[in-house]
Amino acid sequence: MTRTPIKPEFSRPLPVEDIGEGVERHISAEPAELRALARRMKLPEVLTLRADLVIRPQGAGSYLVEGQMQARVAQECVRTLEVFEADVLADMERLFVPADSPAARALAEGPVVELDEEAPDAPDVIEDGRIDLGELVAETLALSLDPWPHKPGTDFIDMEAGAPDEEEEPEKAPNPFAALKTLGERER
Repeated sequence: MTRTPIKPEFSRPLPVEDIGEGVERHISAEPAELRALARRMKLPEVLTLRADLVIRPQGAGSYLVEGQMQARVAQECVRTLEVFEADVLADMERLFVPADSPAARALAEGPVVELDEEAPDAPDVIEDGRIDLGELVAETLALSLDPWPHKPGTDFIDMEAGAPDEEEEPEKAPNPFAALKTLGERER
């Protein structure tokens, strides 16, 4: 079975031979890439996407990518269905390993289920001697989006209870210790 590679909408391949002792990359998406990412993520619009990254060797042909992703997206409010803009910020840290490494072979054998949420993510495999920084940033954006976006200022209202009336004070529940107080007064 031959795998047909899918071309990412936002691709910034970095050959591992260009990393040396470590490199910094500042990447941002072009307008056509932003439109394609919006379609992929089913968003009304991705207005900006950029990342500041540091890539360092970790030994045995592995590389660590760290940095921060920043984006501005338009989302549809799940409460009002209005489109609004939101900023998305996320720190990034991902390990890339060579395809012939034990970690890559373990990944090829099947999915790894890790129940400890503090455990590090499974590493990514370096493909064709390159790390695609753009796809890494796009994945980070997708994982950082609010799955239930709501426009600021739209508070949930319990439809059965109705909206709270600011002019009326809520009824105070009777104090359960009031009866004990009256008992104490009777004994005097």
